[in-house]
Order: sequence, then structure tokens, then C-alpha cells
Amino acid sequence: MGKGHGQDSNAIGVPVAMWDFDHCDPRRCSGKKLARLGLIKELKIGRRFRGLVVSPIATTTVSPADRDIVAKDGLAVVECSWARLDDVPFAKIASPHERLLPYLIATNPTNYGRPWRLNCVEALAAAFYITGFDAHAETLLSGFGWGDSFWEVNRVYLEKYKTCTSAEQVTAMQDAILAELENSYQESRKDKDKELASTSTEDLLVPNPNHASTAVPDDGSESGEDEDED
Repeated sequence: MGKGHGQDSNAIGVPVAMWDFDHCDPRRCSGKKLARLGLIKELKIGRRFRGLVVSPIATTTVSPADRDIVAKDGLAVVECSWARLDDVPFAKIASPHERLLPYLIATNPTNYGRPWRLNCVEALAAAFYITGFDAHAETLLSGFGWGDSFWEVNRVYLEKYKTCTSAEQVTAMQDAILAELENSYQESRKDKDKELASTSTEDLLVPNPNHASTAVPDDGSESGEDEDED
């Protein structure tokens, strides 16, 4: 995966942009790192973007049907903190093509293993993967030491979303994935409950072998004492 560091936006071939609200630590901000690598352009607040925008307030889910929009006008994201979404003036960064991301798992160091909590580069990569621009996703992720893990962890989900032909199908696929995950969780709980139920009361009352015996020894020595003690 990846083509290495120091590539410019021409390596991707479509506009890649972000509105940055400076919510994050600059040393850990994936958006700022992409800017340093020349892989993303920062947009001023109030400037509209004609391409597809990944936004948490969108009502339509990104799908392979968005490929032509991305190919023509590119992809953008809002670089902000999940904890400060209320501070973002979304009305000033509106786009005619705002999209939600479906269920995916973050692999960035800050939110590793947490569903939905993707950072800037993960959000861009996810949208590129789903719309069929795998090489663009890999170019962005290649600038991060943990970048490979995003595909490895989410591959099964991304490949399912890529088989869809509309936003409605992606949403339905997401719902099926979540239902399967919930079912697996409930089944695992049932298995644990069965294991506990199979343990008899007698098993639970077995004396601790680390405790000294309280029975009177046949040889007449006093209980609780060893005959030979160092």
C-alpha cells in the first residue's frame, strides 16, 4: 500500500480539500500533516466546495454512485474535533453534495478501535475507497505509520459497501452489518451464560487448596501446624 511521502496533490489527480478549525493538536492533526505533504488544500471558511464533502450533518450516505462527482470536482472534509461539533458553522461550509460515512472503525492512535470516530485522513480515504478510487485512498494513508491498518481493519466493510449502487443500498448494508455485529455480541453473551450455568454449586464450594486443613491429623499433631518448619 502507498507510494511514500512527499507527494503533491497532482499524485491524486482530483481536488482534495479541508476546512480546518484548529481544534486539534497540530502535532497529531492528520489534516495538517496532509497539508505539509502537499496532499490537501485548506479552504477558507465561507468558501463553498463543488465536490463531495464528508460531513457529520449530511443526510445522504456516500456510495459508489458518487464516483462521477468525485472524479469531476474532488473530495473535501471538515477538520474539527468530535467533541466540538457544535462550534462548527456548518452553514458556511455547505456543499451541494454533502455525505455521511457508513459504519467504519477508526484505527488512528487517538481513537483506535472506536466505531465512527474517524479522523480527517481516514474519512477521506473511506470516501475514496467507497467511490472506487482505491489508489487515492492509499496515497493519503501512506503518509501515516498506522495507515495500512485502516484498510486491514475495515476491509470487510469497505468491500461490502463497494458492491452497492446507491446511498440507500449502502445504508441497508450498514444496517445489516450492525445487526450481524449485535447478533454476534448476543450469541457470545449466551455462550458465557451457559458456561456459568454449567458450573455446579459443588464446584463453586471446593475448598481453597492454599488454606491449611482444619481436620485433626491421624498422627496426633495439632491442627494447622506443620511438623517440620524451616
